[in-house]
Amino acid sequence: MRLTVFLALVTVGLARPAAVAAQQSPHGTLPEGVDCGDCHTAKSWKPDPATMKFDHTRQTRFPLEGRHRGVACRSCHLDLTFADPVLRGADCATCHADVHRGAYAERCAECHTTVRFTDMSTRNIHARTTFPLTGAHLQIACRACHVDDRLGTFTPLDPQCLACHQTDFANAQSVSHANFPTDCLRCHSTIAWTANVRFDHPTVSGGFRLLGAHMRIRCSSCHGPDLEPLFQPANDQDCFACHEPDYTRVHPGGRFPTTCLSCHTVDTWGGATFDHAAGSGGFRLLGAHLRIPCESCHSPTDWSVPFTPSSDQDCIACHSADYDREHAGSGFPTTCLTCHSIDTWGGADFRDHDAQFFPIYSGSHQGRWRECQDCHVQPDNFQVFSCTTCHTQGDTDPRHREVRNYRYDSNACYQCHPNGRGGD
Repeated sequence: MRLTVFLALVTVGLARPAAVAAQQSPHGTLPEGVDCGDCHTAKSWKPDPATMKFDHTRQTRFPLEGRHRGVACRSCHLDLTFADPVLRGADCATCHADVHRGAYAERCAECHTTVRFTDMSTRNIHARTTFPLTGAHLQIACRACHVDDRLGTFTPLDPQCLACHQTDFANAQSVSHANFPTDCLRCHSTIAWTANVRFDHPTVSGGFRLLGAHMRIRCSSCHGPDLEPLFQPANDQDCFACHEPDYTRVHPGGRFPTTCLSCHTVDTWGGATFDHAAGSGGFRLLGAHLRIPCESCHSPTDWSVPFTPSSDQDCIACHSADYDREHAGSGFPTTCLTCHSIDTWGGADFRDHDAQFFPIYSGSHQGRWRECQDCHVQPDNFQVFSCTTCHTQGDTDPRHREVRNYRYDSNACYQCHPNGRGGD
């Protein structure tokens, strides 16, 4: 009996400290509705922030977002009672040191995120300042401009272009900016110094527009160091005033008009379209004339013409040597286009023999003579033939003596023999 009572007392004595120990929590008094299973599991006492049921947002009014979701409780809380730190709303400075040292009154979340401190929209931040970031300014590091700032204080800077770009202004290569206004954005943009330059040349120059190739050349091509013009053109169509050396080199003798845009364009000297008819008094360049060099007809020194054709149909005026070589003493007409074409000397088509000389394509003559040499036995003398050149019946022919008003000369035979056949 005594042994039984003793064992019972011992068992009770051993059991009471264990029960007391089970009720002691290292977290102190837990909030109402929170128990150990909200954070711990039977598998491990170490809480898993990704799976625990503890509602940090409802219980503490501080939502765990971004990087805060993956950190251990001890990373923020000083001990397991979770009494500290005492959060003051969205005041990040409770845990994080203010690298800006009080320079900005805005909340940290206005610029930063809970993912990382450097994950921020510089464009949106600067948009709230007197210097919104545009163009190339969006691609440079903050310290490229805030060179004297330390630990992110970023004190306001002078927003004028010259405050940062004084050296660029002083060392401009295209033209000296010594007399230019310092309001750079009147001409330049924030994209690049040399892109989208908006200099109002017509207004400043009294109406001279920069057209074609003039838009791509340096200012110093036309202006001196003091921006004074090197030339005095009457307007932006007066090419000769600036390009007289080019004109003299290409058009020696000055026979071409100085209204350069009649042939050239503002984009390039090449590809000129000269209106030959207008410049020559009506002589059109037709056929093969379109493909030959100007020097074939004009003197290369003064562009004078050694020929005097009456029109673009007057071939003999220029091609008399060709005519004499091919048709010397032949009696051929000098209206070359009767047989030849404006495209080539070859392939001449002399088909109007009847109207010009002799009706070999009619009557008994048709088909008898197919080559010029059948009648014209001298290749260098295509003289005009008459009927009596071949027919020798003469005055003794009684048939002719009976014909009233008979004339035995030239081609009068055709008055009685219109078809070229005897007995007509």
